[in-house]
Amino acid sequence: MKNLNEHDALTQAYFDKWAEWFEQAGFAFKYFQKRVISLSGLKPGSVFLDLGCGTGWAVRHAERLMQGRGRFIGIDISAKMIEKAKELAAGSEKIVFHHANAEKLPLKRNSVDTCICTFSFHHYLHPEKVLSEVRRVLKPTGSFYILDGTPDDPLIRLVDMAAAKLEKSHVRQYSTSEFRRMFQKAGLKYVMSKVILFYPIKVHIAGK
Repeated sequence: MKNLNEHDALTQAYFDKWAEWFEQAGFAFKYFQKRVISLSGLKPGSVFLDLGCGTGWAVRHAERLMQGRGRFIGIDISAKMIEKAKELAAGSEKIVFHHANAEKLPLKRNSVDTCICTFSFHHYLHPEKVLSEVRRVLKPTGSFYILDGTPDDPLIRLVDMAAAKLEKSHVRQYSTSEFRRMFQKAGLKYVMSKVILFYPIKVHIAGK
């Protein structure tokens, strides 16, 4: 079994390789991120956080939607992704990026209104610690949106297991019932889940 340092190194190396071309090739990610942000009801003046932000497209999109009224934060384990994200957001005083592990967020308690996590939750070695950190940084009225593959049947579970063998940074995906239990254990209120475009891609929504 990998420890956290080993897993972080594997994950960073994997995503560092994507950094230069991800912004151009990640059109599908942009579509899904746009859908999640539209569901979130983000309002001007909000503090927005993207976990596993990659090159920061969702952070920049949220900042554009709110016309810069608010604070927009991206966090990623890949140093090169963060380097690229900072380059693409140069000139915006409302956007901040951090190179950090989602298990230890460099943010204050009760400081975030809306947090999203799109297609990166299955890379987290200790998801319960990530959820605990999200709860810590969310404001009392804050909300959390996880978008990921959701194996609610044996076939998709087999696909997920195969993906974990092929991609060393892939830990596992979680079913709807598992998300419900994890949210509740972390002290988050499970609100609902919703298929986005097609199953098994679902968004799981929680409140503090």
